[in-house]
Amino acid sequence: MDQSVAIQETLQGEESCRIAVQCDVLCDDATESRLLGLVQSAEEYIFLYRHRRMAITAEDVVLENIIPISTDFAVVESSPEELAVVADTRIRISFLEYEVELRLPFGSQSRLFLCEVNKVWSVCKSSAQVPKFEWLNKYQQATKEPGSIRQAFAPIGSKITRLSQ
Repeated sequence: MDQSVAIQETLQGEESCRIAVQCDVLCDDATESRLLGLVQSAEEYIFLYRHRRMAITAEDVVLENIIPISTDFAVVESSPEELAVVADTRIRISFLEYEVELRLPFGSQSRLFLCEVNKVWSVCKSSAQVPKFEWLNKYQQATKEPGSIRQAFAPIGSKITRLSQ
């Protein structure tokens, strides 16, 4: 089942969910299931959703966080020494001071998601244009619910500095 449909139903206007994958957020000794979506508009972001069950429609998901893909973004495999041929993939996504560790299930959908994120990230790193993040205004209120992960994106209009390469 393509879960990007549920994410697409939560988006507005020209925004598009390119790909989605279900994963587990790893916190201390607990794991919680989440849905990640690579969302594209003027810039690209990873939208992190909580979900009740298999996400089929917008009613099944709640936006928890938005992580911009910019020069301050990073995604790395967090335990490459434990890699096995048929194993889940643990990754760490970071943006400024925000960091989250995830476990993506073994399979082609997870690999395709990571491939798409890395393509977007490599284009962003080589671009001289600074992302504006203006279209996110409408989503800022949605991520401020009690119990949600703290907001990961910089305030709209703040200057994003390029990391040295």
